[in-house]
Order: sequence, then structure tokens, then C-alpha cells
Amino acid sequence: MVYFLKKLTHYITANSRHGTHSPFVYALADELIYNKNIRRSKSLIEDVVQYYVSRGISQDKFIITDFNSQDIVDLAKLQEEYFMLFVKNIHHTDTEHKWEQMQKDERFVVLIDLFEFGIVCKRKEQPKEYFKLRYPYFLY
Repeated sequence: MVYFLKKLTHYITANSRHGTHSPFVYALADELIYNKNIRRSKSLIEDVVQYYVSRGISQDKFIITDFNSQDIVDLAKLQEEYFMLFVKNIHHTDTEHKWEQMQKDERFVVLIDLFEFGIVCKRKEQPKEYFKLRYPYFLY
């Protein structure tokens, strides 16, 4: 029940592409996440990976992980190696505090909270920012 209430609160308080002040995140949201006119796989993570692969990022520059197999220090190291990290279960009761720590930690530059998972990117050309986007349930 608590998880459902967290999901509902997230959906109500999260932004769509509007209110996103980062060109990098806005483009991802506009061209992929909320774009109804593109072909989709069964997974938003797959779609995000394919979106960036089609723009020249190597497929091996993405990793899917969770807080059960990585701690914050490990995730900080991984973001140095990968273009993008997908962190699952960021809002489970036993792991939510780790996601909150990452939001405060200066080593993590871009964090995108889609509730179902988080996306972490190290972008040197961008200031540290946290984005809370609505997961497009209606498309998956």
C-alpha cells in the first residue's frame, strides 16, 4: 500500500518534458520518453539504450544495476566507466535512502527519477541536477 502511494505521489509531483531545464534531459523526454509516434520495445530501458546507440554511443556504455548489487561508492565508480547507469528499485523501502543520498552526493551529476528506475549520467558540461519525470505507463 505504501509503495502504491509513493508511486501515485511521484506521478502527481513529477514533470513531463515541460519544466525540464536541461537540454539533454528535455531531448530524451521529448524525442523518446513521451513521443507517441515511435516504435517501442517492451522496455523503456531498451528504448533509451537504442535511442543513444542510434546517436553514436556504444552499446557497451550502458549498465543496468540495483542497490542490492552495488553500493553508492560502486555506483560512483561505474558512472566513470559508463555513459548511463540504470538503477532499479530506487523507491523500495530498503533502498530509497540510497537514492536520496545519491541526489545529495556531488559525484552524481544528472539523476533522472522515473520511479520504476533511475538514470544516472556523468555529464561534465552540465551542473548537478535532479529530475523527476513521469514514467509513461500508457506507452508500455
